[in-house]
Amino acid sequence: MAGRVWGYWTKGKLDILRKYLDAFTTATKNHASERIYIDAFAGEPENRDRLTGDSIEGSARIALSIDNPPFTRLRFFETKYNAPRLQESLSRDFPSRDLRVLGGDCNEQIPLELQRLHKFDWAPAFAFLDPNGTEAAWDTVRTLALFKQHRKYKVELFLLIPVPMFMRLLPVDGRKVRNEDAESISRMFGTDEWYHIYQARLDGEIRPSDAREEYLNLIRWRIENQLSYNWTHYIEVRNEAGSIIYYLIFATDHEAGDRIIRHLYAEASAEFPRMREEARRLRQDIEEEQRGVTSLFGPDHDELRAPPQPGERFYHHEPPWRPWFL
Repeated sequence: MAGRVWGYWTKGKLDILRKYLDAFTTATKNHASERIYIDAFAGEPENRDRLTGDSIEGSARIALSIDNPPFTRLRFFETKYNAPRLQESLSRDFPSRDLRVLGGDCNEQIPLELQRLHKFDWAPAFAFLDPNGTEAAWDTVRTLALFKQHRKYKVELFLLIPVPMFMRLLPVDGRKVRNEDAESISRMFGTDEWYHIYQARLDGEIRPSDAREEYLNLIRWRIENQLSYNWTHYIEVRNEAGSIIYYLIFATDHEAGDRIIRHLYAEASAEFPRMREEARRLRQDIEEEQRGVTSLFGPDHDELRAPPQPGERFYHHEPPWRPWFL
């Protein structure tokens, strides 16, 4: 099967992105002739649903498909291996667009490309940072925030933070944190203040769920207080088993951005549990078919299906609190 495969949550995340980008460009239609899109981890040309095999339109193609009005300058960043293939694919399908796929470490390439785009710093700009792990450095987020520092509004940010993943790099069984892991986490936060949270976890002062919330809060606090964004919104994303796998943080200093993302996150908070249950049911059906198991009930029978994860609710924005160690 060609391309990378993804879970249901990727489709949900990209659906939010598509809806927001459409609203973003529409809001700028009468006020700007240029619109900039930055994609720090643009992915591969082909993507598929891991259960159905259906094609999934990646973030790069989603951004290029927005057309009322379109983004005028699109910059995508990928590994040196993937960048040429993505450039070829996008240029073939969107031959008239001002798009570039830059290969290498996006944390090194983004500052250089923003320098080349400096004369367009007046244009509305949006950045999507969707790493697989802790690859998105705080310095890169800060560079994006400063790109329009002399303008009224900053670059809007849509940032994936894999808190549960990097918590697995922080042992609580007596082993020491590896130096390379501590450095990568500090690089992501832009500070080593996260260690206060980790120490509280080691001392038994907070539970794992509390630590997860504190890590999330710390990065939101820094985005608002170090980078001067007015609002940060987040939504949690869970896998089929109901475990949180990452958070999607949105940062804006524009009233319209705040209003739009509240609406989209409210929609997603109601939709994600349904999507997850649908994926869970499909996986169960596939596994039963592979084992040669025939259900005693019809395909629409729900009594043996696992219920949605408890504790989820409609979206409600809460600002970050000041961390106790600051």
